[in-house]
Amino acid sequence: MGSGTWQRWRRHPALLGALLVALASQISISLLTADFKISVAVVLLPVLTFLWPEFPVLPTALLAAPGVFVLRTAVQWVSEGTAAGCWRAHGPEMLFYLVYGLLFARFGRGAGRRPIRAANFLPLILIDAAANFCELLLRMGTGVFAPGILLQLAAVGLGRTLLAWGAIRVLDYYGFQVLRREDSERYQRLLLMTAALKSEVAWMDKGTALIEQTMNAAYHLYSQLRGSGADPEVTGTALTIAKDIHEVKKEYFLIMRGISEALDSDQARDGMELRELFHILERSTLRSAREAGKKVVFTGKCADSIVTGQHHYLMSIFRNLLNNAVEAAGTGSTAHISLTGQREGDCFVFRVEDDCGGIPASRIEKIFTPGFSSKINYETGEINRGLGLTIVKGLTEEKLGGSVEVDSQAGGTVFTVRIPARELEGTQDAVLSDR
Repeated sequence: MGSGTWQRWRRHPALLGALLVALASQISISLLTADFKISVAVVLLPVLTFLWPEFPVLPTALLAAPGVFVLRTAVQWVSEGTAAGCWRAHGPEMLFYLVYGLLFARFGRGAGRRPIRAANFLPLILIDAAANFCELLLRMGTGVFAPGILLQLAAVGLGRTLLAWGAIRVLDYYGFQVLRREDSERYQRLLLMTAALKSEVAWMDKGTALIEQTMNAAYHLYSQLRGSGADPEVTGTALTIAKDIHEVKKEYFLIMRGISEALDSDQARDGMELRELFHILERSTLRSAREAGKKVVFTGKCADSIVTGQHHYLMSIFRNLLNNAVEAAGTGSTAHISLTGQREGDCFVFRVEDDCGGIPASRIEKIFTPGFSSKINYETGEINRGLGLTIVKGLTEEKLGGSVEVDSQAGGTVFTVRIPARELEGTQDAVLSDR
């Protein structure tokens, strides 16, 4: 069914529901008499109401009743070559759908409400039995009052109600699982995005000292020029620069404070288990590789897991290292990237390894330098900012009191990050993270 056709059907839900009920009515068995057929069609009414709370039950039943009759008549004519006796055989069935739809619209809609409770389905048993009773009363007259027949009608009502209950429970569970999976993915993306934003705040924080120094230097230059009797225009320019830098500093601080307050007021949780952090990083790395059109095999192993409040720091450190490995991976072969972590004495030791070609010896000493980058887009001429490894080093050493080392050979690179266990096991809040 094309999207346009589906949209047209959605604008007429009663027609769609009636069509589904009519089609489902062909799945049936005969009971009591050859013409009295028991089908699963009416189970669709509570199911559709569950899926679509505003589903028009009564209009659907009003349309389904003649629809079922027309379809049964058509099937009989095709299979037997005659429509003789159709009214007697299938006409009374219309009364069943009319009564069921009327009673369900009045008393049974609660069965489709969340949370799903078995007690809400009890009226469906009586509704089903009452609708069948009305149909059989038209077919059999007072014979329908026989205890055996009434018992069979109750059993049919119970059976179809249990089927509706089971179908709705399955749909509810499946929907819950989908929602939970979507919420999990949304949380992981939010965590990565928050880490990236906190990383930028971290770099801005380091830049405040430079702004302050530059402002002081500009004002000092102004003072020297004025004291030496320099050209007043030049002296005024120096003062203007100092004032402008001061204004930039104020705006800069306001932006930093606003972002920091927003992030601090929206902390997702107090801490995170290391294994959960590894899992998020694995999914993020593989997603980045897919988006870059590269084949990557990721291996993550955390031998010793704790709950840490420094997960944003760790997210930033490992995301930068893993993203660098993905960017270094070739497009014609499969790259292998791993992240491992374990406690060694008083430290947690993490290693990020790859087989993506390694770093030239001439660049090893420069990779942690702010602004250094070997990543150039030769099509656009754009050069990476070169802050990723600078942030890795700064967070590891300045914020977590640890160290980061790199060992690179022709075949690949290993980054080793050592962090004191007390820093990860403490309760202090993480402030910034990923780039």
